[in-house]
Amino acid sequence: MTLTKALTVVTLAALAAGCQFAGPAPAARDAPSRSEPVAGTTTAPPATVPPDKVLAAREGTIEGHTFNVEIVQLLRRERFVNLTFTATVTKDGGGLGWQVHNAFAAVPSQNPTVDGVFLVDVKNAKKHLVALDSEGRCVCSRIEALFLKQDQKAVFSATFAAPPADVGSVDVHIPNVGTLANVPIS
Repeated sequence: MTLTKALTVVTLAALAAGCQFAGPAPAARDAPSRSEPVAGTTTAPPATVPPDKVLAAREGTIEGHTFNVEIVQLLRRERFVNLTFTATVTKDGGGLGWQVHNAFAAVPSQNPTVDGVFLVDVKNAKKHLVALDSEGRCVCSRIEALFLKQDQKAVFSATFAAPPADVGSVDVHIPNVGTLANVPIS
C-alpha cells in the first residue's frame, strides 16, 4: 500500500470515528450528569464549526510529538455545558504522526474517547465528569485511528452537567495537557 493510500485510509477512519481535521467539530448534545443517563443517545455529538475565539490554550508533549490544545467554546445550554477544543501538532515526532488514541481518555481503551476531560467548579468545589448516555458511553468525541502530522488539527467535544447559573467560569482539566484555569462559560 502506498503512503498516500495509507494516509487516506487513516483519514477516513478518523472521520468515521467522529474526529475531523481542521473542519467541523463535534458539538455536544444535551446530556445529563453521569448519574442521569439520557435514553436513546448512543453516538458522538453532531458536527459544528468551532468558534474562532480561543478561550484558553496550553501545550502538551507525548512521545516526541508536541501539540497545542485550544479551548474554543464552553457553552451553557440550560442544564448542560458543551466544551469544544482543538489539538494541533506543532512539532512532529516522525512516523505516521501523533497517534491521538488514548491521549484524552480517562483510562486506556481499545475504543478511546475524550472522557478523561473534566470541569472543576472552584466556587462550589465540584468536579463535573463527562456526561454518559443511556448505554453508559460518554457524550463526547471518539478517537479511533487518528494520526496527526505537523500543522494538522482535530476538533473534539464533550458535554457536562452545568454548574449553577451564578458560576461564570470553570477550570478545564485535559489529560496529558493539564488544567486550564478560569475558562469563561458563555
